[in-house]
Amino acid sequence: MNGAAIRAEQRGKTVAVFHPGLQHSHQLAWGLYERGMLQTFWSGVPVQCADDKAPAYMPAQWRKKIRGTAVPQALRRHPVWWQMLLRARLLARTAPTRHDYTHRVFHWFDWWVAQQVRALKPAAVVGYENSAWHTFKAAREVGATCILDAPSLHHEDAKRLIDVPSNGYIDEINRRKDEEVQLADLVITCSDMARESYLRAGVDERKVRSVLLGAELPAGVARRPDTARPVQFIFAGTLSSRKSIDLILDAFARLNADGHCADLTLVGGSEEPQWLTLARQVPHVRCLAGVPQKELYALFADADCLLLPSRFDAFGMVVVEAMATGTPAIVSTMTGAREVITRFPDSGWVIEPTEEAIYRSMREKVADRRSIRDASQSALAASRYFTWRAYRERVADLIAETLE
Repeated sequence: MNGAAIRAEQRGKTVAVFHPGLQHSHQLAWGLYERGMLQTFWSGVPVQCADDKAPAYMPAQWRKKIRGTAVPQALRRHPVWWQMLLRARLLARTAPTRHDYTHRVFHWFDWWVAQQVRALKPAAVVGYENSAWHTFKAAREVGATCILDAPSLHHEDAKRLIDVPSNGYIDEINRRKDEEVQLADLVITCSDMARESYLRAGVDERKVRSVLLGAELPAGVARRPDTARPVQFIFAGTLSSRKSIDLILDAFARLNADGHCADLTLVGGSEEPQWLTLARQVPHVRCLAGVPQKELYALFADADCLLLPSRFDAFGMVVVEAMATGTPAIVSTMTGAREVITRFPDSGWVIEPTEEAIYRSMREKVADRRSIRDASQSALAASRYFTWRAYRERVADLIAETLE
């Protein structure tokens, strides 16, 4: 191997991954580590290997929610101050204030990381949407490739679909997002739907690629046998207008108007107190706060059908998580995970994000429970394709190809 080839190989093995929170960044970093390409992984939310000890400062209820990884501790940093700064948003009294504060924290993280990039001098950096502007500018200074992982839709599409609560900081957020895309050599979206939103905004199609996310069933979680109980629907995610929680509750109330034929479990926090108040007024609705990952899978395994008819959702990881337990999903045409059902047509149902469409689809499942049982088998087949291992391989292939 000549000197140039050796230097190219060495540079290809130094990719730095930075995220102010977590999302699926630990899986991307894990994929790079398995390929021998990871230099370092920093996130504002900690992950751990099987033999790691949970941080002593962390409350017990938080420790149960820590995600696992194979990336060794020597290659990871999870500074405690970013976790505390993100948690402090709960002190804000209004949704616009919480929104703007959260994104300011992301911007502070971006500035802090940029200072480190100049010292690390990686061959490439992977930054996340709205926290990579300073990072990418620093990366350019040291000759690094800039890779933007963009889990949401382009902000122009998002603005058309739903109002974002903000006290005016949204303009700065969107300006930075545009700069990040401009600086990026590669933009990775989590669905073709999200990719198309970037193309509509005029981004060069050659640098926008989609890699669908995945899920894996934890050990010890098994599907509950079918019984004669009412049909069990489940929703998991933030109770918000974007997730169509208002439409779900209205449709579910209609469904049970003539008698108890179904139950609904809502898992997750609420964007506004009004959604919890409304949910508690609807009979046969159970509300649960955020739960550890294994407990969420157990809830999916106990359900008959997942509801995710979002007004927009760039992917919707809960869809493949539910499918891993054999639970099919009702998703909207504006949910990126509809592509899972497109590839495995019998694994769920795609509808318009309207109250009438949600009601009709739920009513059909109540009237024909065999359709749920049949879809359950197809959902399991789909989940074997959309695993985290498969995602790690696909995303590592894409990044290796980009570095070449």
